[in-house]
Amino acid sequence: MRTLILNTILAMLFFGCATKNKSMVKPTKNQQAAYLQLAKEKFGEEVEFKFNSDKNYVICEKVNSKLQPNPNQLKEFFVYDIISGTIIYEDKIANAKIEWHNEKQLLITKQRGYITNPEDTGKWAYVFDLITKKKITDIREKN
Repeated sequence: MRTLILNTILAMLFFGCATKNKSMVKPTKNQQAAYLQLAKEKFGEEVEFKFNSDKNYVICEKVNSKLQPNPNQLKEFFVYDIISGTIIYEDKIANAKIEWHNEKQLLITKQRGYITNPEDTGKWAYVFDLITKKKITDIREKN
């Protein structure tokens, strides 16, 4: 009986670790080269890359010129799925900051152009889910 319980526990540990390792697959050189080439074709040489925590997705964001300050400058970006080799989301948003909220969601913070209330910073944010392709929540920022 003890042997059976011990073997069951060891099997669960073994398969649990094996499953964890499968989800943390490291991208190959070809997979990395694909998103780098695609970003270069779309945006040129000035591209910023932001990986999610498990490095399965990357935000490829065009770096805007600092020589031409524009208060309504568009942020052009796309999110690339490294494992499947596809763009899963692409957008252009004015006055925005794009970052990871979690492994499969973006936090997009925008700045309004006109602020009418001195207590209002003009910033607002929302979370965008990459799986459902929907905005799931609005968040007003106080700072």
